[in-house]
Amino acid sequence: MLKQILERLGVKDYSELKEQERQVYLQWAEILNKPDFTIDDLKKFLPIELARANEELRHWENSDKKELYYKAYARILQMLTDFLTAPEKERKALEGQLKQKYNL
Repeated sequence: MLKQILERLGVKDYSELKEQERQVYLQWAEILNKPDFTIDDLKKFLPIELARANEELRHWENSDKKELYYKAYARILQMLTDFLTAPEKERKALEGQLKQKYNL
């Protein structure tokens, strides 16, 4: 799948990618090549990718198109992260309330 995406973008081999792009490619390839990737894999990967998107947003020489892309990408990554971590956060909050109320 990743090879097909690269071909559509006019990239013949992933070695043509910039170093940072290659690292992301290899991370995605690692996840996609697993028989079943897990929520835990995504929980590890999404914050790294979100940090990268936010770093790209800090570059002052970004074009308007690139700026818009990384703003949308960062927002999507943050929403996915929030969606995946919400049950755990809610559980911890409820446990904290119950411990406080019942002096556990």
